[in-house]
Amino acid sequence: MASAMTRDVPPALPELGPYLGRLADPTRRFEYPSLGLDQIRLQLVTDLFELASSAREFLLIGDGEGARSALDRSVWLDAWRTTAARAADQTASAIEERLERAAERSGFPRRRLRGLLPTPVDRAALLAKLEAAGIPLEDRLARGFGSAGGEAWWDAVRLAATAVEDSWDQLEEVVRHELAGAEEEARRIERWRPSAAPKLAALGAAIAAAVWLGLVIGGFLPGPKWLDPLADWFWSLPWP
Repeated sequence: MASAMTRDVPPALPELGPYLGRLADPTRRFEYPSLGLDQIRLQLVTDLFELASSAREFLLIGDGEGARSALDRSVWLDAWRTTAARAADQTASAIEERLERAAERSGFPRRRLRGLLPTPVDRAALLAKLEAAGIPLEDRLARGFGSAGGEAWWDAVRLAATAVEDSWDQLEEVVRHELAGAEEEARRIERWRPSAAPKLAALGAAIAAAVWLGLVIGGFLPGPKWLDPLADWFWSLPWP
């Protein structure tokens, strides 16, 4: 039974690292290090290595079907969706923090800022964009991946690993675009200054009130009865 199960799979599964390309390079750095995108990338690599390790364990006991299941189409897609979700969450949080810092620097009104921060709808749209960056991987997996056997199965795994790198490159492009848009918004917020009109209006009203009060107390204008005590006190002072 075991020999029948292993006829359609390779006797050993080579390492995925060489086929992941720069995706597995620990020295690779995204230009926004505080975002944590490199950690997410390396976690994806780790997840794929663990899946390949599970496939090897199945091969060692002659379970070809188990080996294929460990690296099945759905497994690759789940790994990508998990990665996209992590990247979307980190990107949205970074955008929110950037806009909040800009608002603190300029005194931008919190009420207006709330309308500019990522909403649940914005986060969902970002997630959809990052998941769509996996189209190279999805296309590769759709080409008979599940039915491949023997050496063809390994070829499918190898090409899927190559497609993951292509998908990651597209994900980084989406993140760059989103961060660039947020940076433009943040700079507009930092340039914001409160309008002088309300202060000038308040100052004008205060001056007008003071002039009116002086004219009433001085007897040049009629005033309300409740100002009489103030006028009496004012004229009772020992003026020279």
